[in-house]
Amino acid sequence: MKIVHVITRLYKGGAEENTLMNCLHQAQSGHEATLMYGPDNFTPELYAPFQKDIHFQPVAYLKHPIQLINDLRGLYELVALFKKIQPDIVHTHESKAGVLGRLAAKCAGVRHIVHGVHIIPFNNVSLPQKILFVAAEHVSALITDLFVHVSAGTRQAYARARIGASKAHHVVYSGMNIDKFIQAREPEDWRSLLNVSPSSPKPKVIVMLAVLEPRKQQLGFLDGFARATKPGDNIRLILAGDGPLKDEITVRIAALNLSDRVIMAGHSPIPEQLIAMADVGVLASVREGLPRVVVQYLARKCPAVVSNIDGIEEIVKDGENGIIVRSLSAEAVAMEAVALLSDEARLSRLKAGAAATDVSRWSFASMFRECDRCYADLLNKKRRA
Repeated sequence: MKIVHVITRLYKGGAEENTLMNCLHQAQSGHEATLMYGPDNFTPELYAPFQKDIHFQPVAYLKHPIQLINDLRGLYELVALFKKIQPDIVHTHESKAGVLGRLAAKCAGVRHIVHGVHIIPFNNVSLPQKILFVAAEHVSALITDLFVHVSAGTRQAYARARIGASKAHHVVYSGMNIDKFIQAREPEDWRSLLNVSPSSPKPKVIVMLAVLEPRKQQLGFLDGFARATKPGDNIRLILAGDGPLKDEITVRIAALNLSDRVIMAGHSPIPEQLIAMADVGVLASVREGLPRVVVQYLARKCPAVVSNIDGIEEIVKDGENGIIVRSLSAEAVAMEAVALLSDEARLSRLKAGAAATDVSRWSFASMFRECDRCYADLLNKKRRA
């Protein structure tokens, strides 16, 4: 089969790895896999190893902000590409690519249209945005054959909004090399990474692995961290990731006098080792699907302190393997994480709970198997019809 995946941005994040690895699996299974992507933040060298298996197709006007003229150009561009490739399946991912990609696939006469829900786009946004996003999802659902959700939480949110109520919805957990995190060890040069002198004891470590963008709320988290700690404290916060807020976050660290306690690690090739160094993993997002990084924290026996996003209880059991802060306040998440570090008994109990958490559903093998099953069910249903 010819399968085309469409995603707005190839950030170095969870949705992107999910999409990329599904493309690779499908190509290695004998299908012709194409990955279409917008131009923002594309890093060619990161994807060079996959180019022998996957055809990468840039889409010039597939860009994140809503801009009517550019969006219409992007729609026209996608229609032309679909007519040229003539795919059997178009599988869109995330919001902008999801709407434009599905409309374009319908216009181009693609027989099977699948949408991957990695995030709930209409949660925790302004009322006008919510109305717009829900309406766009309802319209797009009319031409969607199958929804693939990364969590039961996103599926439930779509059910509550009655989006695609008559269509097939499946949950396929976002796969990763889970054993890499289970077996990870802290790096040998941890003293250098944490800016610790040879004679000093290891500090307590909080790690946040997340794209540096507004919905992840790193800026608010820094505000809370500054309130909960003081210069000279034997504690480190590692912010690992890259993105559009990098410069603003760097400025905020200096303004809050946090340079001795906060480490900007950038996009790390060794995320599992950063987690292995940590006592607590954090995420302060306002919107997610089911964040893969939280699964990674728990896989490495690292308790998670997280904001109260829809569906997070599917993996974080409050008081057992982590803490769900009962708000979306990034400051509150930071203060709760710092407080946990000083409560050794509670921290030890949550580490034991993290170690006991079953993360096997998030393996690549499980994701590939379930995605293949979804496609097979869709094709069989269409044949019977």
